[in-house]
Amino acid sequence: MYCETSIDSGSLHSPCSDVETTIPFEDINADDKVLIRTRNSEYRFSMIDPRSHKGMLSGGALGEEAHEAYLIESLGCGEGGSLQDFRGLKIGARALFYLSSERSVERVTTSKIAGLTLVRAADRKSLIS
Repeated sequence: MYCETSIDSGSLHSPCSDVETTIPFEDINADDKVLIRTRNSEYRFSMIDPRSHKGMLSGGALGEEAHEAYLIESLGCGEGGSLQDFRGLKIGARALFYLSSERSVERVTTSKIAGLTLVRAADRKSLIS
């Protein structure tokens, strides 16, 4: 299934009528890809291990080279302005990732998410065959 959701100028645009503005962790399978658009950047996250939320992240401040990353959560303001987390990705929130390297762990937080696209691995394979 290929679905896209985005918010532009305050309105919701979606070619799939049943699409929500969130992608919970349990909806992202191995080899699925998620495009995360912010106001000025686009990030690409390819899920390797859904249990640990491990994948490869590129785009935005990271550039085109993919880095091993762990999707932690989305952080946004709830009612009353309190900080709330969401176990997955959510439009209007900021995605939080940890990148691991041999010597350190780096935290990457996107700016507010303006659009999300989930591309299922099964759909990509069916387009090829």
